[in-house]
Amino acid sequence: MKKILSILFIISFLACSKSKEKKEVPIFNNISFKLFESEKIVDIKNQITNNYQSYFTNSNIQIPLFKCVKNKDYTIYLSIPYNTSIEELTKFQIFGKTLGQKELQTDTLSYFFKKQYIDTAYISEYSKIFDENLIYILAITNSKIISDSLFNNTELSTRLIQK
Repeated sequence: MKKILSILFIISFLACSKSKEKKEVPIFNNISFKLFESEKIVDIKNQITNNYQSYFTNSNIQIPLFKCVKNKDYTIYLSIPYNTSIEELTKFQIFGKTLGQKELQTDTLSYFFKKQYIDTAYISEYSKIFDENLIYILAITNSKIISDSLFNNTELSTRLIQK
């Protein structure tokens, strides 16, 4: 009987401790991206890479895709830009053209946030420097409500965690 109770206690302890684990994507140098419960990391396959690269047509900026996070209503691309700066990223235009720009915030040195739209797609870009390395987030949804609530400057910045 003691053995059964001990096993049940251990199982319940493990179940409780696992539920408290934070879901996050490690990036580099103790920096991670916080995931919401409904999000999952997907394998980067040709279709995902092609979709991601389609946003950077006619551009010399190098922003290789690191991870892709999906939800049924949106996609988040996590990237680590190479050989570029916040200033260059701020000037960069998705699809190589000016879209319906709604918002731009930057201090020109350490971060930038840009929100745009084209047709029914709402596109948010956020980039920040951590330890002299850039992290770039590209979030895309067809929902204005999701764009305004999840993909604003405050929400995207709080999802990058430095430990």
